[in-house]
Amino acid sequence: MRLLLCFLLLSLTACSLTPEKPPARSTVAPKSAMAPFTVHQYVGDLSAQLSHIKGPFKSSARIAVTSFYFADGLDSELAQGQGDGLSQQIQESLLTQFTQLGYNIIEYRLENNLNLSPIADGMLSRDITKLRKRQNIDFVITGTLTRQQHAYIVNARMVNTHDSAVVSAASTEIPINVMWGDEKIQQRDGFIYRSEY
Repeated sequence: MRLLLCFLLLSLTACSLTPEKPPARSTVAPKSAMAPFTVHQYVGDLSAQLSHIKGPFKSSARIAVTSFYFADGLDSELAQGQGDGLSQQIQESLLTQFTQLGYNIIEYRLENNLNLSPIADGMLSRDITKLRKRQNIDFVITGTLTRQQHAYIVNARMVNTHDSAVVSAASTEIPINVMWGDEKIQQRDGFIYRSEY
């Protein structure tokens, strides 16, 4: 019995002296969860900040909301991939929220005529030849996106169109995964990770 006990202790001691192999670096990314809030909810933070307008402001002032571009690609580069939808959703959410707050929002993309087709009908367009020639706008809400590793930094401002003065400004972060959470390939710290094939 003593011999068996000594043998057992010797085995356990030998096991503890054997170095363990370091864990292999995983190339499988953890499943990414969706952001805790919707784009519309994150934009609510922008709306609250933008509603603090400095200087005189008439309640009848006409406000337009424009598209949001990458800060380093003004006038030409909407955020690509999911950001393309993000740019549009920020614009649409601001338009909705400012209308609900009681501001006089102008839909400048409204055509002169109703367009009917076999599959849809509407009056919104980005074709300048179909829009009203005169857009009477006093203020414009515009902004930029800057992509960071974990989020888009969104900077917005309300600008007086008559003198280009910024009358209010806002900033918030919107997580990268706010619109799509399950991406098959992700890049983190210079490495490409695959979550599925």
